[in-house]
Amino acid sequence: MGIKSRLNERVIGFGLELMYLFSHWLAIFTLQLGAKMKTLHSDRILNSLWVLFCVALVSACGGGGDSQDTSSGGTGSVGIMLTDAPADPELFSAINATIERIELIGGDAGRVEIFDGPAETVDLLSLRNESMPFAFQDSVPAGSYCKIRLTLANPDGLELVLAEDGTSHYPKLPGNGKLDLQARGCFTLTEGGSITLQLDLDAGNSIHIVKRGNRDVFNFRPVIFVDVLDAEFTGRLVRVDGVIAGVDDDTDSLLLCDALPAGQDDDRDCVKVFLGADSAFFVNADPAYQGDARPLDELLNEGNVGNPAIVVGLHRSFDYPDEDLDIPSDAFPPSGECRVWLTGVEPVDQPEAGLCDELEASLPADAVLIDEEGVIIRDHRPRMALDGLAVEMGDFSQIEGAVASDADTQGFTMTTEAAELLAVELQDPVGYNGTRIITKHGELLDYTAITVPRLLQVDGVRQPATDSLKAAVVIVDTSNASQAAAEGSVASVETDGFILTPEAGSTPCGLVGDLFVTLADSVNVTTVIITDDTVDIIPDGVAEAGQSVGVKGICEAGGLTASDLVIIDDQRL
Repeated sequence: MGIKSRLNERVIGFGLELMYLFSHWLAIFTLQLGAKMKTLHSDRILNSLWVLFCVALVSACGGGGDSQDTSSGGTGSVGIMLTDAPADPELFSAINATIERIELIGGDAGRVEIFDGPAETVDLLSLRNESMPFAFQDSVPAGSYCKIRLTLANPDGLELVLAEDGTSHYPKLPGNGKLDLQARGCFTLTEGGSITLQLDLDAGNSIHIVKRGNRDVFNFRPVIFVDVLDAEFTGRLVRVDGVIAGVDDDTDSLLLCDALPAGQDDDRDCVKVFLGADSAFFVNADPAYQGDARPLDELLNEGNVGNPAIVVGLHRSFDYPDEDLDIPSDAFPPSGECRVWLTGVEPVDQPEAGLCDELEASLPADAVLIDEEGVIIRDHRPRMALDGLAVEMGDFSQIEGAVASDADTQGFTMTTEAAELLAVELQDPVGYNGTRIITKHGELLDYTAITVPRLLQVDGVRQPATDSLKAAVVIVDTSNASQAAAEGSVASVETDGFILTPEAGSTPCGLVGDLFVTLADSVNVTTVIITDDTVDIIPDGVAEAGQSVGVKGICEAGGLTASDLVIIDDQRL
C-alpha cells in the first residue's frame, strides 16, 4: 500500500468518526425537536443539516474515491517524442524544423507549457526510422487534454535543404508558425501519472511544390499526427544514449542515465531498459571485439556501471506499482531530517536518515527522497522505459542507403547516401542473438526482408581488413517499395472514393489524367484548416468535390488505394 493510499485511509477514518459523532448528536437533537415540532418539518431540518454536513466533509477531504479533478491541484508528467514520416531523400538532404514552444491546451489549467525554449532545431529526415525524446515536464496539472500547440520559429522556422545543390529554402509558415494539433481522442493525465506523446511530423505530405515558370516554389501545409504511447500503441523505434547507472540480474534490466532532455526536474533523465529473448548486445569498446555480438550476461555485469551505451528499443508503458513505495510510517525520518528510499529494497535495508541538503545532493538514480511526513520531495526514478532490442557499447556508425543486392545469411550490399557501394556483414552467433533486422516499428525480420531497392539504415562497425561494415542493427523500410503519393483536387465523390484531378506535371502510378482513389477501410483521414492566425490539424474529415487533397497508398489497376488522405482547407484571405 502506498503513501497516498494510507493518507486516504486516515482521512476516511477521521471522516467516519465525525459522521458517527454527528449522527449521535442528530439523534438527540431529533428527540428534543420532535416534542416541539411536527415530524415533517423536523425531517426537513434534519435532511438539510445532514446534506450540509456531507458537503462540508467531502469538501474538506478533497472529494471521494480516486477522483482526478484538476481542481485538486494534483500533477503528473508528460513527455514529447518526435518522429517523421518519410520525405523524398532524393529531393532534400535536410529538413530542419526550429521549435520554440510546445503546449497542452484543455482541462481546467487552460494552456500548459511542456517546452518553452531556448529554441531547438531538429532535422526531420534524421527521424525517418526512429523517434527522438524531445521534452519532458513534471508539473502538468492532472486532467483531460485534447489539443497540443506546436510553435515554430517565424519566419525561418523550417529550412529545406535541396539535395541537388545544397541551397536552403524557407517556406512561409501559415498561422504565424502556430500549429494546433488534435490528438486521436482526448487523453487523461492522472495525478502522479505519466503520459508520453509522439508527434509524427509528416514532412512528405507537408511540403507542397508548385511550379512557377522555371522554378519550384515550396509551400508548407503542415500534416502532423499525435499519438499517445501506451500498451496498445508503442510507436516508432526509440534511440537513446547515456551512461549505465545500474544493472539488475533479477529483472534483466539496466538503468541508463544522462539519456533524456532535461525537464523541470533535470535529474530525472534516466531510462529503464528491459531485456528479453529478442535483445542483443554488441561491443566495440574492447580491442578484442570490433562490433561483435556478445551474450546478455556480459552486459548485466556490475563492471559496466559507468560505461556509455546506446539503446535501440520500443517505448514501454511503465509505472512503478504502489508496493515500490510501501514506506511504513515507522520508517519516516526524524523531524528536520530526510531519508533516501531505494526502489524495490526492503525497509530494513534502506539507508539511514540524514540532513536533507546532503542527501538531496547525492541522491542516487532509481530512488526518492522523503521528508519526516513521508512526502516525496525529490524523485530520481526514470521517466521512461524501453524494451531493448539492441544495446551498443562503443562507437558504432549509422549509415543510410538502399539495398543494392538481396541479402543471404552472410550479408548484402548497399548503396550509401554518399554513392558508395558497401558490403554489410550479418552476425548470427550460436547461443545468443546477432544482428537485429527490424522495421521502424520494431518488428523482427529475417534476412529475406533485405531486398532491392528497399531503403534501410545500418548500425555497424567498419572492418578495415575486409572493407565492410559489421552490422548490429538493420532497420528496413518495408513500405517504400509499393507506396505512391499524389496531390490534386477532388473532381467528384463516388461510392467507394473519389475522382482525383492530379496537379500539373504529376503522374501518380504512371497514369495520365484523372484517376480513381479508393479509400481503404482503415484509411487515416486528416484535415488541415489554415487561417491567418493559426493552423488546426484534425484527425478526421470527409472528402468533398473541389477540395485540395493529398493521398498516399498503393497503385491498383486504373487508380490508387489510399491508406492516408489529407484534406487541405485553406481559409486565408
